[in-house]
Amino acid sequence: MQLAAGQCWTYRAPEGFEGSRLVIGAIVTFDGQRSIICCSVYGAPRRRPDGSIETVMIPFLPMTEPAFRASIVAPDGAAEPPEMFARKLQEWSDDPRGLSTFTVPFEGFLDRMIAMQMAEIAGRSAA
Repeated sequence: MQLAAGQCWTYRAPEGFEGSRLVIGAIVTFDGQRSIICCSVYGAPRRRPDGSIETVMIPFLPMTEPAFRASIVAPDGAAEPPEMFARKLQEWSDDPRGLSTFTVPFEGFLDRMIAMQMAEIAGRSAA
């Protein structure tokens, strides 16, 4: 299926967060080849310091197309990214360190995704 801005997707969300959705806000293509899917996450779980879990919105999450495709399960209509998406996209584009992008799938917890990304960079498996 062709990916496009405005699409809403289910993903491999953790139990209890099946209503969480990925929403594509923009697709950035470099040299007409490599695409970065810039999305937002509505209803994502986040672990608090006391161990309890809260529901949050992640306004901006850039992933390679393969990572995004490995994350999604099924289309779920159309949706708009949050208001702050455009500002976060601009900040990401202007970042002098380069366009940081996740190459691992999103499975609900951002901290877990970061750990998986760091493990991939280090050449190890995240436990």
